[in-house]
Amino acid sequence: MKPEDNSGRRSLASVLDEANHGKSGRRTFPTGFPILDRAIGGGLRSRNLTLIGGAPGIGKTVTTLQWARNLAVDGASVVFVCYEHDEATLMSRLLHLELGELPPDERAGEAGRHARKLLAQVSEGVMTLSEAVIKAPALDEPYRQIQKYADRLWLVRASGSTTTLDELSNLVSSDTDALFVDYLQKVPLRNDIPDERERIVQVSQGLKDLAMRENIAVVAVSAADKEGLEAPRLRMHHLRGSSAVSYEADVIIILNEKFGVVSRQQLTHDLTAAESHKHRLVFTIEKNREGADMIDIEFIKQFDYLRVDPTGGRVAERLIDERIVKE
Repeated sequence: MKPEDNSGRRSLASVLDEANHGKSGRRTFPTGFPILDRAIGGGLRSRNLTLIGGAPGIGKTVTTLQWARNLAVDGASVVFVCYEHDEATLMSRLLHLELGELPPDERAGEAGRHARKLLAQVSEGVMTLSEAVIKAPALDEPYRQIQKYADRLWLVRASGSTTTLDELSNLVSSDTDALFVDYLQKVPLRNDIPDERERIVQVSQGLKDLAMRENIAVVAVSAADKEGLEAPRLRMHHLRGSSAVSYEADVIIILNEKFGVVSRQQLTHDLTAAESHKHRLVFTIEKNREGADMIDIEFIKQFDYLRVDPTGGRVAERLIDERIVKE
């Protein structure tokens, strides 16, 4: 029997040969969040589907766009597909992010506020980016930084009616390393399937197949269902089509506001710490096919700059599933 034949079968010998020549090895792409990367085996991995879930406004797009930017900075070729924002808005968000990368004394105060105001006007089409850079010197360095990886980060304004799985596949080229999809439940199918669960099953399978077939890392934002939006703490089973996405995904990370999931006893014991919890996100690794799961990591929100402080740390407090109600 030949090492390969038309049936799609492959002999172990051919697989060994590819591995020996480094042709089919999996690759790992750090997210730029060191403690998270260590927890999930070094970062985002090719042939894996990673899901990030959370309530609306929690910071899913902020986080995934920051990861995409970090991969591109490190030299990876990245495609970021967004069903909710156009390319100009994503570009503006990246400039905000780069502004947040500056030392605090360079981005704070009136200069920083002025720069963010002008970026908003660029996003709205009120002025050009070059005009904004001239009027706000604080934008000089962010503009230079974004140009360094601009040819490696591809932005796609997706359509909920036409950007199907086939179209997503067409966006992947031979040099693509990672594909980000914001978000999974918006991906349409060519066949009109009224049952949402079945549609999510097919999309989840399609994204996983794409990751495997093209040897790329696929990251998808996942929306919460109605029950999850009302739950004290969002968990994996609160994702829309949870049975499908939880089965297909290799890594699932759920975002929650820290203030809402820390025990009442600890909040009342230390009011100063309780106030700081309002500015922190908890990333819970609820599934990790190749490592430990149920790990809680916290990061400081820096949403003025549309970014998350990547330093992070393990959550020391006890987390609960009952929403904290202020008395």
